Amino acid sequence: MIKPHLNQNLRQLGLANAMALLAAGAASLIYASWLDARMFALWAGALALARAGLMLLDGGLKTALVRRSVEADLPTTRRLQRWVALAAWLLAAGLALVLSLLWRQGRLALPELALLWGYAAAYLLLYPALFNPLARLERAHNFGPVARAEAASVALEFATPLLLLQAGLPAWLAFVLAAWLARSWRSLGIVLAARSLPRQAAIQTTSSATLLREGLGVQALTLLSMVRDHLHLLLVAPWFGAEWAGRYAFALTACTLASQVFVQTSARVSLPALRDAGADERWALTLAQIRQLAIISLPALALLPALLSHADDMLWQGRWAAAVALLPWLVWRMLPSVATTPLGALLLVSVSPWAAARLHAWWTLLELLAGALLLWWLGPIGLAVSAAFMAWAGMALFAARVAPGRWCIPLLRVLLLRPSNAAALALALTVGWQPQALGAALLALPLAWLAEPGVRRWLRRSWPGAHRLPG
Repeated sequence: MIKPHLNQNLRQLGLANAMALLAAGAASLIYASWLDARMFALWAGALALARAGLMLLDGGLKTALVRRSVEADLPTTRRLQRWVALAAWLLAAGLALVLSLLWRQGRLALPELALLWGYAAAYLLLYPALFNPLARLERAHNFGPVARAEAASVALEFATPLLLLQAGLPAWLAFVLAAWLARSWRSLGIVLAARSLPRQAAIQTTSSATLLREGLGVQALTLLSMVRDHLHLLLVAPWFGAEWAGRYAFALTACTLASQVFVQTSARVSLPALRDAGADERWALTLAQIRQLAIISLPALALLPALLSHADDMLWQGRWAAAVALLPWLVWRMLPSVATTPLGALLLVSVSPWAAARLHAWWTLLELLAGALLLWWLGPIGLAVSAAFMAWAGMALFAARVAPGRWCIPLLRVLLLRPSNAAALALALTVGWQPQALGAALLALPLAWLAEPGVRRWLRRSWPGAHRLPG
């Protein structure tokens, strides 16, 4: 039953993430035309502050609870919840202090301070109530209520300000009220869903200090992953300026939108599934998930450089030509990321969080050294070239640890030797030879997915009209 759970949960959370991206993208386009540049930047900054604070609260202890084979006892989880609540209030108070200093120095107006603090406070102060319920739902593979609550929360967060702005409220108040409404809805939905879960028969009395230590290990590897994802800010911006960092951000965002919706949910979904699987079954489950993610995610990447090059010519008059030139390297970087996310979940189940963090640290060090060297040698494009190779090195580090001596051929086969990849590559080569064929190639892209026997079997089961598809 583990594999059906894994696939169903991946689809549920993946669709919720897709809705979130669509809502955020559509809302950003509207707000960009409604707001002046400063208010738009402040809203984006408030959202970034809120998500960074939530990452600090969410990433470590909850994952430590989910990855354990036996549920922690009630006194321990309640104690952890009090710690999370204390941390939330301390973060909110610290943010208020910093923003107050900026206000006293005249760098922020009072409404701007209220926007930055009120938005982040909604994320921070409402999270402790759902800390234990969310961990219990994820432990039980019950991602349906989580997906519904998170999708509804995102819709409220990004759509409600449109109504409030139309009603005449100031922008800062509209965004803050929407954040509190959305996060309250999310918390309420998850708390109510978790009440129906029975507690496990086997309850483990666990030291809070042990869980805290494991949570800090998870937090360490999360921060190292963030460093790797933002090397364009750490390396490119200081050497070559904010303009080149912006080009990297544009290209990476395009790659993420094209291929990472389902990939980004996979670690969260697969962690409890791999925890409950037998040691011999875990590697097979991880390969199956990588296969599924490769089928879903990789074909669209093949046409992304040609599509953005055409959009740059038609819509932006060549303004993003340098960013488009980065795409072939960044697309090559995205291929192993389809594998490293499930492999990271398997690593977290197989070894202690701090052992996993050490592997993340080695990978991050390789990325930093290679990125700095190639930036010095090749100029601004050097980081993209480095990432195209170092991401494969990270995948090899993870795979060699979780499946020593037997990982290379099976992993490369499920990741790269796919009919969908071959079909998408043929379309990309056609467009490279005849650029005017881009429209036809985009229309033909679904054929890449139909090249997969598993997709055709799924269609025959799900849609009676597809019964004539070959097996």
